[in-house]
Amino acid sequence: GQDDFGISYQPDLILAKSKNIPVKSVLAFVQHPLNIIMTLKESNITRPSDLKGKKIAYPGIPLNENLLDTLLKADGLQGKQEVELINTGYDLVPPLIGKTVDACLGCYLSHETIMAENEGFPVNIMRMEKWGVPDYYELVLVASDEMITNNKDLVQRMTRAISKGYNDAASNPKEGIDNLIKATNEEIDQAIEYPGVELLAPLWVDNEGKFGVQTEEKWAIFSKWLFDTGQITSIPETNSLFTNEFVK
Repeated sequence: GQDDFGISYQPDLILAKSKNIPVKSVLAFVQHPLNIIMTLKESNITRPSDLKGKKIAYPGIPLNENLLDTLLKADGLQGKQEVELINTGYDLVPPLIGKTVDACLGCYLSHETIMAENEGFPVNIMRMEKWGVPDYYELVLVASDEMITNNKDLVQRMTRAISKGYNDAASNPKEGIDNLIKATNEEIDQAIEYPGVELLAPLWVDNEGKFGVQTEEKWAIFSKWLFDTGQITSIPETNSLFTNEFVK
């Protein structure tokens, strides 16, 4: 491509690498999944087994179907065939609060949960990594293998600048949003973005408080899950998927 860097998702990068696309993650933005299953609190649907026979809105992405299948099996069901999936695109909250579906999948912890609660609908959430899905990085910074090999200084400057910004924002999330507004001159929904960044900030760093760092274990385990669920036909070499060279 023509871009020097891209922001992608760990699952998508593994899928790309399995098709021999020469890209690699050089930094993790979010250490854990943001994708959740969300239900209205009044429904008393609090765990995957409660979803049996229920209608679930989702964006139509195959990965989400496999995530759901794993969650349901982890709680004793046979799999996604025991629920009704309804492709609503990314318009997930209206059918949930309108009660035309019982749950939504593909909702984000830091966005749709706040949207629903701001509308007066308290919610329950089910986290992917709590119900059988291997923990994974929600967002990663991607560069081509050629860029990493031939332009190390540029990659280092990019990761250093991003790391500084995120570390500063983690210590004062509201100020981070204020600075983003000033820099981009874009309007935001403050009722969503301010509480959203408070939820996000702790997920920007690992258990030792470090931003950007990735582990071989997390990449290997999630690659195996993609393979075991039939989403890739071979498991890429872990060291071909990511590097911590630029975040040490």
